[in-house]
Amino acid sequence: MFFEYDENNGIQVPAPFNRVMTPFMTTDTTSHTLPFSVHMTEWEPGCQVDPHLHENAMEAMYFLSGTARAMVNDEWYDCRPHSMIVADKMEPHCIINTGSEKLRVLCIFSPAVSAEDLRSRAMEAVKKYEEEQSGK
Repeated sequence: MFFEYDENNGIQVPAPFNRVMTPFMTTDTTSHTLPFSVHMTEWEPGCQVDPHLHENAMEAMYFLSGTARAMVNDEWYDCRPHSMIVADKMEPHCIINTGSEKLRVLCIFSPAVSAEDLRSRAMEAVKKYEEEQSGK
């Protein structure tokens, strides 16, 4: 099997969780059964992912560039290139770009997830945030 990162396949997540997720090895990019999936997530300075968890998958997040604060299961870590955090199933986690450059993180899920799984979870978080803000 061969997979290639293509930034044109990025899923743009709108404010307040501005980021781009680019799936390149997922269950919807191959007809083969995959034991894990891979996507790249990129944040501009000051952006973050919402605190969340995955009910059915473990996620390993390998930091390629930039600096961040990351939380896994209520513990905070300072992350930089070549560091990694891992959130097991049902462990809350989030990442905040604390640097002045784009943060790039390679995300690996086991078992594999689809691009649609990534997109729908992210868009649900945006919708929930907007509903909470409109209720204030």
